[in-house]
Amino acid sequence: MVNIGAKGAKFSAITNSQGRADISSLTKYDSLIIQLFSYDAFVVSQQDLSSSDYTVYLKSAIFNQDEFVISATRWRQSKKEVPQQITAITKKDVQLQNPQTAADLLSVSGEVFIQKSQQGGGSPMIRGFASNRLLYTVDGVRMNTAIFRGGNIQNVISLDPLAMENVEVLFGPGAVIYGSDAIGGVMGFQTLVPELSSNDDEFITGTAMIRHSSANNELSGHADISVGWKKWAILTSFSHNRFSDLRMGANGPTDYLKSFYVQRVDSVDQVVENLDPRTQVSTGYSQMNIMQKIRYKPNKKWDVEYGFHFSETSDFDRYDRLIETTPDGLPRSAVWRYGPQKWMMNT
Repeated sequence: MVNIGAKGAKFSAITNSQGRADISSLTKYDSLIIQLFSYDAFVVSQQDLSSSDYTVYLKSAIFNQDEFVISATRWRQSKKEVPQQITAITKKDVQLQNPQTAADLLSVSGEVFIQKSQQGGGSPMIRGFASNRLLYTVDGVRMNTAIFRGGNIQNVISLDPLAMENVEVLFGPGAVIYGSDAIGGVMGFQTLVPELSSNDDEFITGTAMIRHSSANNELSGHADISVGWKKWAILTSFSHNRFSDLRMGANGPTDYLKSFYVQRVDSVDQVVENLDPRTQVSTGYSQMNIMQKIRYKPNKKWDVEYGFHFSETSDFDRYDRLIETTPDGLPRSAVWRYGPQKWMMNT
């Protein structure tokens, strides 16, 4: 139903099912305001309305909305057409938040809880589910999370957060279109896509950045470049991260202070005093990510893409195990390491 009113009027007219309305009570106003949801408001004078035989055509309001590769149906469609709850993290979000790891990237949404036992950790939790009850997809290829243990794991950090085009998180049991592994939800990672040229000229685009963080003395670098022609395009992405020992804030809980660490001297473990208990000794690690993509689009119906992904992390300790002590006050563990962890995929 169309609403017809006037500026300053205390009442308005509503059209019937045939689109007709009685506006005799509005004739004293110079112009009328005609409104309908999803259409632009139309202001018309009484004289123009009369000359047009009281017939008005409204213009549809156009809302430009980005399309998403929705994990729920695996088809490119508008987000509003999918009934499940979906959270999208765009490339602009990544550039703004500048996350250190892929686990930190997921936390950008504010709707995925990340469990961390150490700096090199990051286990997503959705609706209370984690590990082998969640599913990861990279460029549409599902990862075999069914082999994961029931406890929290940090495999998601193998992905490069700076090489993401967008990330979509699908919540709830509707995600089981992918199988029982996705009972908690699906995290779909879409990496950078090689861009084709719209004309006969070569199209080159890319980004680069260097980052330093004082909290963990991080030094990271990333670069990606895409070269495209009309039918062919290639993309190369490289990232390297070096994280030193994490230093906690001055107002943190004393339970996490590290007053000691274990050092190997002459084949014997020795307890050494930590002069700065806020420095979480042995939490530092390094990581390297490489991605290479080739795209071929001979016509409008065919679009073929090959991707090579490689990631490698150094070993890193589980911090919560290193601060545990025996009843005698001695460290319960000298080391508790994960890694090195390598991941390679061809798609």
